[in-house]
This record gives sequence, C-alpha cells and structure tokens, in this order.
Amino acid sequence: MKLRCDPHGKGVDTPGPLPPVTHDHPIRAVGRRLVEVDRLDARGVVEVDTAGHGVLAVGVTPDGAPFAVSNLCRHQFAKLGRGRVNADGCLECPWHRADYDVHTGAMRSGPKGRVFGFLPYSAAITVFGRIATLRTFPVEVRDGAIWLS
Repeated sequence: MKLRCDPHGKGVDTPGPLPPVTHDHPIRAVGRRLVEVDRLDARGVVEVDTAGHGVLAVGVTPDGAPFAVSNLCRHQFAKLGRGRVNADGCLECPWHRADYDVHTGAMRSGPKGRVFGFLPYSAAITVFGRIATLRTFPVEVRDGAIWLS
C-alpha cells in the first residue's frame, strides 16, 4: 500500500509534507481509564489525553501487552500516537520510522529514509534515543479497556 504523503515510502499516512507534530484528535481519558481496547485499529496505538500526564501514546503489542508512553519522538518530535505498532511490538514513529521499545522507552533503531537513514546520523539519533528514553507508564487491561495502574 503506497501512502500518499510519505516521502520515504515507509511510514504511516500523514496529511502533509512535515512531521505530524500536532495531536490528531486524542481520545480523552476518563480518570485512570485510558481507552477501550476495541477502539484500537490496525495501527495498534492511539493518542489519549490524560489529566495528569498530558497526551500519551497508548496501545497494545501484537502479543497483547498494553502500554502507555510519552507521545514525542526523540528525532523530529512527531507524535508517536499517530504511528503504529510493528510486528516486533515496537512503537514506530509516523514520520521516519524510528522504533521504540514500549516497555523501556528506549529507541531500538533510528530514523530511516533517504536522508535520515544515513547510517552515522541514524546511529547518533539512536544513541540519543537510548539515553533520552520515552517515559513509560504502568498499565493493565481491565474490563476491556487499558487503565493506568
């Protein structure tokens, strides 16, 4: 499937030529209840606006593990909740496909693409992303929804 505004042919669909740095109508959490699992589409992640932590990227890995992490990619600040969960269970940035371990918050691989896939650059961003990890939040699935623990 070719995505219409994806200059590198590898990310998820974005509405324009710039990284998605604004929120895309996040779901509003109700107390500690973040989102119903059945509201997750094939991407496996959504943006959820919480009272105590701001907007989080919340989802489920392919093996069924729920997660909630901070929503800002360490590369060019794209909103991770607009990305997708890949087959390895990593949260993939919607812009240059850097991916994150949703359990530790560490970047597992750096940005990809024509310019950002340049190995020394990507390696430097990956090192930074392993030091400046995403904030992770303890969550559980209860009553068909993902809750902050």
